[in-house]
Amino acid sequence: MELKMSASYDATPEEVFAIVTDTAFREQACEKTKALSYDVKVSTSGADTVVRVSRRMEAVDIPDMAKKFVGDTLTLVQTETWHAPAADGSRTADVAGEISNTPVTLKGTARIAADGAQTVQAIDLEVKVAVPLIGKKMEPMVVDAIRSGLQKEYDLGHEWSGK
Repeated sequence: MELKMSASYDATPEEVFAIVTDTAFREQACEKTKALSYDVKVSTSGADTVVRVSRRMEAVDIPDMAKKFVGDTLTLVQTETWHAPAADGSRTADVAGEISNTPVTLKGTARIAADGAQTVQAIDLEVKVAVPLIGKKMEPMVVDAIRSGLQKEYDLGHEWSGK
C-alpha cells in the first residue's frame, strides 16, 4: 500500500537536511512517538549520509489478527541513505524499513527540495504486509501508524527550523 506525505519548511534544503540527519533530532522524534527505547546512528558512506533509527514501541491499538505477529511491543527499524546534493541543492534518499520479526516491510524514497521560498520534505513509501489472506487488510492499519509517526516528526521539524 502506498504512503505519500510531505511537509513544507521556511528553511533552505541544506538546513532541512541538517535537521533530518541530526542525531538529537531523531532521538527527540523517537521520544515524541513514545518509543520505549531507541537507537539512532548517523554515519557517512562515501558521499552518502546514512540515518538508521531503531525504535521499540508499545503495541497499542493493534487488532487481534495482528497481535500474534507483534506481541506486546514492536521494533521498527528504518534506514535512510541520503545522497549528495544535486546542483540545485535538492537531495534524495533511499528508504527501507521493517517491523522486526514480522512480515511488515517498507521501501521507497524521500526528497528534500526547494519550492519557491520554502523547502519541501517528501516521502513516498510502499508498505507491505506479506501475510496470505489478511495482509491487505492489515496494510491500512500499518500505514496509519506510520503516517502518525511521520506527522509527529514533521511537526518536530517545524519546531527545529524555528518556523
